[in-house]
Order: sequence, then structure tokens, then C-alpha cells
Amino acid sequence: MKRFLFPTFTALTLILGALPALAGQPISDTKVVTETYAPDPRLLFRLNSSYVFESDFERGHDAKGDAFSTDLEVGYRIPFSFSWPNRVDGAWYLRLGARYLRFNFDNEGGLPIPNTLQGIAGVVALEYLIKGRRVILFEALPGVYFEHDIHSDNFDVPIKAAIPLEVNDAFAFVVGVSYIGMRSYPVLPIVGFHWRINDQWTVRAIPPDPRIIYTPHENLNFWAGGELVGGAFRTDSRDHGQPNLNRAVLTYADWRAGAGVTCRCDRLTFELSGGYSFQRKFDYNRAEEGFETDGGAPYAAVEVSATF
Repeated sequence: MKRFLFPTFTALTLILGALPALAGQPISDTKVVTETYAPDPRLLFRLNSSYVFESDFERGHDAKGDAFSTDLEVGYRIPFSFSWPNRVDGAWYLRLGARYLRFNFDNEGGLPIPNTLQGIAGVVALEYLIKGRRVILFEALPGVYFEHDIHSDNFDVPIKAAIPLEVNDAFAFVVGVSYIGMRSYPVLPIVGFHWRINDQWTVRAIPPDPRIIYTPHENLNFWAGGELVGGAFRTDSRDHGQPNLNRAVLTYADWRAGAGVTCRCDRLTFELSGGYSFQRKFDYNRAEEGFETDGGAPYAAVEVSATF
């Protein structure tokens, strides 16, 4: 419980402590905005799927494998009133929803690594949107993160909190924190920046998926960047020949770089991307054991999202 409360308190402190920087000026100097804006979407849907081609592992006799992932999330925004930062073009929302995450691995060679990792979680988030763009986020994903069997010790509450520190209308630093209790390093900082160079070029250097974005049309983006895919899970009971890996906590990480295109059509958004997965790692961090690929492999991904 202490380990959970500490990052939660840290995240809330970051949000409350840095809120004055959101508008880039005191309340008394806030400009009156007379424009009207389209209402923010309330119902959200997102489905992401990717495939990483086969690569060899460093250990094991002829050990190799590929990876297929599915990430599905649905949510609904509930507006509520809060006096800060008092901008007529901004709004606070409580977002509630659910998420299902699954990795399937076709592993060969007898290494003690799973063929499936899954997560089923609720979504509880506070977010502040300005002109439809999210600028403050506090998100918790309480749920179970497991291989096949669900037990009480599969429960975890990953948390992410981030806010901008605005320098001017075009540039803002982004700071925050992420927490996953079962991860190799439970608490990690989020540090980056968002720079709108002009109407066509944007640099979004924010982990875990920094991007350089080219926008020839308001509904079309071309981008290149990096991505870290994975999570932390508890594996099943089985005889690995290594007792320390029985029901062990596992952190899975996939480091990628690639490029893609994002197209928006009314309420639907489609994204196609591909690139190279440099390394995939299965880290039994608490058992001090790990298995990783010794070479990379191509990957392809598709994402569909809808808002209503």
C-alpha cells in the first residue's frame, strides 16, 4: 500500500504544483476568448494491433520467436467544473473506461518465457482539454496483469501523470511521472517537450512515443519516431526447472523506431506504421533473470480510433 500511495501522492503533487504554468500567465491576466469551439468528444474508442517478425534470442539452442499484440480501450468523458485555470476554451473531464492488452509470442527453443501476457484494467483519468487538445493528464489503470491464471497478486495500479510548462504559444516542456508496481523500475520520470515549429512541422518529444510530425493537411499527418511497447505482468505456476521463475513478475519491453501516416475522416482516425524493432526483452527483474533478442526484426502496426 505504501508503494502505491507514494507515486499517487507524487503525481498529484506534480499536477497541483504546476497548474499555474498551464496558462503561462496569472489568472488576472488571462485573456478573454470570444471564439466558439466544437464540443469535445465524449465517447472514445481505440484499437491498436502490431506484429513483430521473428528474431533470435541470445540464449538457448536455436531459440527464436515473434510477437503479436492487441491493445483495446474504450472510455467516456464526464465534464465537471473546477475554478482553475478559468479558460473559456478549456474544460475538465473525468474519463472512465476499460482496457484490454494482450501479447502473443510464438517462442521456440525451450527458454522459460511465456507465450501469452495479458492485462484487464479499468481506466480512471482526470484530464484538461484546451480546444480539444489534452494538456493535463492523471490516469490510473487498476487491474490484473497476468499470463493465463488470475490471482490477487496479479493486481496492480499503473499510474501516469503529465502536465505542460508553457514557454510560449509554440513551445512547452512536459513533465510528469509514471508508476507500475511490478515493473523493473516502478517509478520513472516523464520529461520532454512539444514544439510546434510552424503549421506543417511539429516535434513531440514525449516518451514513450516521441515523434516528428509533418502535416500537409489538417486531416493528414506523416511522422517518424520511436516507441517503447510492453508492460509488467505476473506469470503462471509451472516447472521451469528454475524455482525462482515460478509465478515470477516479468517486465516485457520492445524498443522500436519507425514511421507512419495518420488520416482523420470525420470521427474516425486511421494510422498505419512500420519500422524496426531493435530488441525485445523478457526481464524477471525480481528473480534477477532475463532473456533478450540478439538481433532486431521489422514490425508493422495499425490503429483505429473513433470519437463521438
